[in-house]
Amino acid sequence: MTIGFAGGKGMIGAQLIRHFAKSSIPMRAIVRSLSPAHESCMRSVSITNGDLCSLHDCEAFLSGVDTIFYLAHTNTPITSDLHWPSDAALNLNPLLTLIQAIGAMGRCPHLIYFSSGGAVYGPNIGRAPFVESDPCQPLSSYGVQKMAGEHYLRLAARKGILRATVLRVSNAYGTILPSQRLQGFIGVAVNNLLSGNPVRVFGNPDNIRDYIHLDDICAIGDAVLQPKEDFNLYNVGSGQGHSVREVLSMIQESADIHTPPDFTSGVEGADSLTDWTVLDISKAKRELNWAPQIELRAGIAKLVQQAREAL
Repeated sequence: MTIGFAGGKGMIGAQLIRHFAKSSIPMRAIVRSLSPAHESCMRSVSITNGDLCSLHDCEAFLSGVDTIFYLAHTNTPITSDLHWPSDAALNLNPLLTLIQAIGAMGRCPHLIYFSSGGAVYGPNIGRAPFVESDPCQPLSSYGVQKMAGEHYLRLAARKGILRATVLRVSNAYGTILPSQRLQGFIGVAVNNLLSGNPVRVFGNPDNIRDYIHLDDICAIGDAVLQPKEDFNLYNVGSGQGHSVREVLSMIQESADIHTPPDFTSGVEGADSLTDWTVLDISKAKRELNWAPQIELRAGIAKLVQQAREAL
């Protein structure tokens, strides 16, 4: 087996590469460019320099690849609504080009697609954890693009072009993130707090989210390597909800720093964020024998310690 990565430089992709580097599985990644910051993570990976919007580059990347982790995405739920045409061009066309290249090669690989466990579902009046069969009503272009990607993969699997597993991942955390980043609240907040900067909170601090540690995401990556069906999808979260305010309190307690947060740094689009997202993960437990192992408070404490050692 050879594993390919599209979007391997991002937070989850880089963690998956580090995870699979511990095994003897060959890996390949397609990247437009490679900065010094990513070189250490990519040392165990064969690099294909190219663009996912190029059919030729996609074919070069796919040669000999059996399983593809697809994590390529630009924009966040907050920024995706600024210009819908460019959001679609940036985030849907690359996936469709890759699917077209797969069809041209006629090999039927397995594609593991990282969707969104928050953005695809939309409002939840009843406050019951979302199950995979619930209606999806995205509230942002980000969610619409993720949902469209799922449907195209379902169609491609039905046509025998590929096999696909969709992972609807909730709010991932587990590594320190750049202080100005608009996605990945815990990693950004830890960075700002330990650097002596106020933590910026976008949207309502009482919004409820489901958080999942990167190590648990890697574990489900192992669990879905061999597909059981031509198409399937799973929620990937903790099954527990925590408010942004509560999470911030956990970070402050773990770091023993109580700098007041910045609730005033508004960003266009933040007010439209859904107020409640918790995932039902019973399907993944039942079918994959997977369950998260890292409780949120312990995961935050682990990240704060790692960040202090790195800063």
